[in-house]
Amino acid sequence: MAAKLKKKAYIAQDVDMIRSAAYLDLSGNAVKLLILMQTHWRMYEPIAYSISEAQKRIGCCRGKAHEAFRELESHGFIKLMLEGHFSKQLARKWRLTFREFNDHKPSDEWRNWQPEN
Repeated sequence: MAAKLKKKAYIAQDVDMIRSAAYLDLSGNAVKLLILMQTHWRMYEPIAYSISEAQKRIGCCRGKAHEAFRELESHGFIKLMLEGHFSKQLARKWRLTFREFNDHKPSDEWRNWQPEN
């Protein structure tokens, strides 16, 4: 009897997004964090992702992990939905602006990002 094949999850990236000025301006840590956050994406719930988790998964210091979140937010790839609370061990909750959320089309704020001169 043949083994049942398990459906694999994957992440597809929009080529226009990858070629955008906003994406090309991201640091390697920010790109890695963006990919990691996508593994938690669900249509109807924001992504709970903490600086501590990012630090561990990316393999960087706390400051660099925090900087990666700031980059993604300022470049329009993520948007804060709910502030976290460190002492209550609640991670911040985010949405990806380039994915559907709560039956709304992507807002794609990254398309409007312009480099500072």
